[in-house]
Amino acid sequence: MMDELRDRCAAQIDGLHRVIEDWLTGRAPRTAEAFAAFVDAHSPEFTMVAPDGALLRRDELLPGFEGAHGTAPGLRIRISEVALVHADAGGVVVTYEEWQDGPAGRSGRRSTVLLEPHTSAPHGLRSRHLHETWIDTR
Repeated sequence: MMDELRDRCAAQIDGLHRVIEDWLTGRAPRTAEAFAAFVDAHSPEFTMVAPDGALLRRDELLPGFEGAHGTAPGLRIRISEVALVHADAGGVVVTYEEWQDGPAGRSGRRSTVLLEPHTSAPHGLRSRHLHETWIDTR
């Protein structure tokens, strides 16, 4: 049961990062439908603590992401080390590593995400809160 849940979480996290990669590289078309794949993966109450400590709400995150379409040609994102921290009826807390290789070089983040159940979301989960911390790549 826990392996199945972990696999669903990993698929949701990886799938969202494919959406992010396709949007930022410009492989995804700049359409409302393509952008909705990112928007719909986040709860209306979504919050994020960026690696620099900035707190962003969904309505602050979306315009910047929408405007970043095609700004990172060649970007590759890899997700690894997905692990369940806690699960109950209200959601699942998951940690993972995100590695990016692109125009700005290589960067890594260790992330903790709260995924909440949502019937129309891919894999039945969407992001409610995300906290990212830089991984030193030196």
